[in-house]
Amino acid sequence: MNEIDLIDERIIRVTDILEQIQSVDAMIKLHRQKGDAEDFMLVQYRYRRGEFVNELAQSLKALDINPSDFAA
Repeated sequence: MNEIDLIDERIIRVTDILEQIQSVDAMIKLHRQKGDAEDFMLVQYRYRRGEFVNELAQSLKALDINPSDFAA
């Protein structure tokens, strides 16, 4: 596997993570409508979102992109 393939796989993974976050956000919105902040599924989806965000940060770091790069 050459370096370009590795970078392409990282970019694909970043895209996948963003799609997962989008999907989880939709479920959070749905469960938030119940009005119960302690709803088990809502708590689980928030946890999953946090895990995806952490993975996204690590994936971006592997591409030499830091959160400070987004500050205008």
